[in-house]
Amino acid sequence: MRNRRSRRNWTKSYQVRIVVLLLAALTILWIIISAISSVVQLINRSTTNFTRQNTELLKQLPTTPLLPPDIPPGSNAIALPTPIDPSLQENELVYNVTTPPDLKPSQQLQGIVDEMVQLIQANRLPTEPLSITLINVKTGETAGYQQKLLKYPASVVKMFWMVNVFDQMQQGILPNEPLYGADLNRMIQQSSNDAASRLVDVATNTDSGYNLRGEKYEKWASKRRKISEFFSKAGYEGIAIHQKTYPINYLRHETPEGRDMQMWNDPQELKNQISSEHAARLMYEIATGKAVSADASAKMMQFLARDLRLSAWRENTARFAGFNPIRGFLGQGLPAEVDFASKAGWTETGRHEVAFVRSREEDGPIYIVAILGADEAYSKDWQLFPNLSRMLFDRMSGKTPEQKQ
Repeated sequence: MRNRRSRRNWTKSYQVRIVVLLLAALTILWIIISAISSVVQLINRSTTNFTRQNTELLKQLPTTPLLPPDIPPGSNAIALPTPIDPSLQENELVYNVTTPPDLKPSQQLQGIVDEMVQLIQANRLPTEPLSITLINVKTGETAGYQQKLLKYPASVVKMFWMVNVFDQMQQGILPNEPLYGADLNRMIQQSSNDAASRLVDVATNTDSGYNLRGEKYEKWASKRRKISEFFSKAGYEGIAIHQKTYPINYLRHETPEGRDMQMWNDPQELKNQISSEHAARLMYEIATGKAVSADASAKMMQFLARDLRLSAWRENTARFAGFNPIRGFLGQGLPAEVDFASKAGWTETGRHEVAFVRSREEDGPIYIVAILGADEAYSKDWQLFPNLSRMLFDRMSGKTPEQKQ
C-alpha cells in the first residue's frame, strides 16, 4: 500500500515537473518570438524611414534636361571684388553637411565595381593607385574600391573650391554670386586655373606673391589652410585642398613660386589630396540639394553640367579653352540623351573624374561615380574612362555582358 502511494506521489511530482518545464519552454519561446518580432519591426521601420528619406532626396535632384551654362564673353582676367568683411573669414567656417550620407553597402553594386577593376586589370593598368566610389542615387546604396585612398586630384579639387565660395556667399562674407559667376563658370566648365586662382584668393583672403618670412608666412599659410579645414571639420577626413593648380597665366607662374613654393616645399604641409569617397560624397550632396542650400546646389549643378551631344564636344572649340572634359573621360562613353554633370582632372601623372549620371528614361539609372587613377598609365589611356563608363551605364541599366549588343 505504501509503495503504491509512493509511486503515485512520484508520478504526480514528475507530471508537475513536466508541466513546469513545458511552461518554461513556452515562456522562452514567447520571449524569442517577441524579440524576433521586435527586430523585424525595427528593420522594417528603419527600411521604411530610409526609403522615405531617399524618396525625399530624389525630389531635390536637378530638373531634366540638365544643361551647361553659356561661357561668359570677354576677358577672363577681371579682378574679383574682395570680401564684404574679411574679418569674418577669420572665424571657423565649416561645411554645412557635417556627417557623411547614410548610404547602405550593396553586394550588387560591389559586383559592378569589381567588374570595373577587372576591366582595368585587363588593360594592364596598375590598381594600387586606383580609387573608385559608386553610389546608386535611387536606392541610397554604395560600393567601392580603395575608397579612402588619398591621391592628388588635379582639377577635381575645383568642385570643392566652388562649394566653399558658394558657402561664403550664402553667409554674406563674399558678395552675391553674379560678381563671381564668370570665374565660377570658367573654373568648372573650362577648368581654368586663372579663375581658380582668383577664387582661392578671395575665399581665403590671401594672394600669391614673393616669399614671406616668419609670422607673416605662418599667418598667410594658416588662412590658406582654412579652405581644407572647411571640409575636414565636416567629416572629410584627411582632405587637403589649399594649394593652387598650375599653370596660372595671369601670374605667369608655370609652377608654384614665392610663398606658394614655400608651402609646396614645406615637409609639414600636405599637398592637395582627396579620396574617391570625398568626391562622390560632395557630388551626392550637391545633386540632392544638401550642399550649402537647395538654391546654391542647383546653381552648382548647372555649372557642373555637360552637353553630351557629339556636336557639342567632338571638336576642341573655344568653349573648352584647351581642356575638353568629355573626350577621354566618362562622358564620352555615354548616350547623348543622358543628364551628366562632372568635374574631371588630368595631369601627366593621372586621370580623375567625379560624375553624376541620370538617364532621361523613366526607369533609367541615376548614379554617381568617382574614379581617381593616380598613375601616368591612366594619364596616357584615352579610352579607359569611356569604356568604363559605357560598361557601368549598361550594368546600372540592368544589362548583363550577354545582353550587350
